[in-house]
Amino acid sequence: MSYNPLDAPQMRVSPPGPKSRELLDRQSKYLYAGLSEGLTPFVVAGKRDWCVEDVDGNVYLDMVSASASVPLGAGPEELIAPAAEAMRRFGNEDTHALTTPLVGDLAELLIEITPANLTRLDIALNGTEAIEIAVRMMRRATGRPIVLGFLGGYHGESIATAALGAEENSISQGVRSLAPGFAHVPYPNAYRSPFAAPRPGGTGDSTVDFIRDHLLFHAVDPGDVAGVVIEPMLGSGGVISPPDTFWKPLRALCDEFGWLLCLDEVKTGMGRTGTMFALEQIDAAPDIVCLGKALGGGVMPIGAVLGTDAVMNSFADLSTGSTWSWLPASCAAAIATIHRLREPGVLEHVRDIEGALAKGLHGLRQSHACIGDVRVRGCFAAIEFVANQDTRERALDVQHAVARACLDRGLLADSSTTSYNIQPSLVTPLALIDRAVSIVDAAITEVTS
Repeated sequence: MSYNPLDAPQMRVSPPGPKSRELLDRQSKYLYAGLSEGLTPFVVAGKRDWCVEDVDGNVYLDMVSASASVPLGAGPEELIAPAAEAMRRFGNEDTHALTTPLVGDLAELLIEITPANLTRLDIALNGTEAIEIAVRMMRRATGRPIVLGFLGGYHGESIATAALGAEENSISQGVRSLAPGFAHVPYPNAYRSPFAAPRPGGTGDSTVDFIRDHLLFHAVDPGDVAGVVIEPMLGSGGVISPPDTFWKPLRALCDEFGWLLCLDEVKTGMGRTGTMFALEQIDAAPDIVCLGKALGGGVMPIGAVLGTDAVMNSFADLSTGSTWSWLPASCAAAIATIHRLREPGVLEHVRDIEGALAKGLHGLRQSHACIGDVRVRGCFAAIEFVANQDTRERALDVQHAVARACLDRGLLADSSTTSYNIQPSLVTPLALIDRAVSIVDAAITEVTS
């Protein structure tokens, strides 16, 4: 890879080039059809920093960051080296059976950087497994069956996490009936809220009013509810942040009925929203926090469930996790990732990226009628395309066409089920953020002209 990462993108052929097409055709003979059909139309030759090079020599500006799981760019040596050393020293080991000093080191570090009421943790292989563990612990700690989730949320694609989430109905197709015990309410979304203003004399928040006045009155006995699982900001669901009025009434509702509040920080954690965790930006004291994705720095897979003593120290008979949870190399990579994120200037740069994205993308909204809303938080940004800015019908055909036009220009971002999401690594230079905005501008102009 002889290119300069600061010169990205550099396109030689429109993807898929001939080498990518040959390799994709070869893979399609063997891969599950659903996987093969969802692949981006090129094959990776290598990754470096914020760049992806394909086998045909194209260099893309990476604004996907492996689904937000690579916070510090691709292949950072300061993370790879300790992971490799741990692999050489310990190999792979089932941490449920044989522990290493790295387990205690990482556990102490995580307890140190999370809220003081979180005093215990459990180990997981990834974010999906962390959510599975959290749901089981909530039910075990309370003796109650029902967990409340939110429409628009994403928590994974196992049977339980697909049933808990509700980003888009195809994710839980055929499995929701196999995993009962979940109820859903709309995620607090100022752009697409189904609710009127909060009622006089209520909680001060329309969503919490709905839970109290409607869900609990008509459908769910609050004594059957173990707790609530919620993303502090929807990530893949469109970079949506609840209003400030939401969190205190939600916490109060949990306290009133003895519910547990679980924050899914799998995608928002580890610096992506401008602080180490998004929970630092909201007024809610969680009983449980789930981590995954970026905790391993994009080098090794790892997840974690942090909780209070009341949740995680009142029983010991629940079997959790899997064989390769908290491998020694994963622990080493996670420790190095946390230390890197705590270095001066790293999180400040995330906030600078937020400013650059907000300025550029809000400018595009003023010049393109197909953009209904723009939302930015840290190294998360979403563009919501609409057929009409007043009526707000989603224009997914326009969104996907813009995504393809961006890809042809060398910008790799995420065209999700609701929005075009831009999620650069936390160390991406500001000049490349501006370049990405310019590419989106040109792509929209091409598609809509």
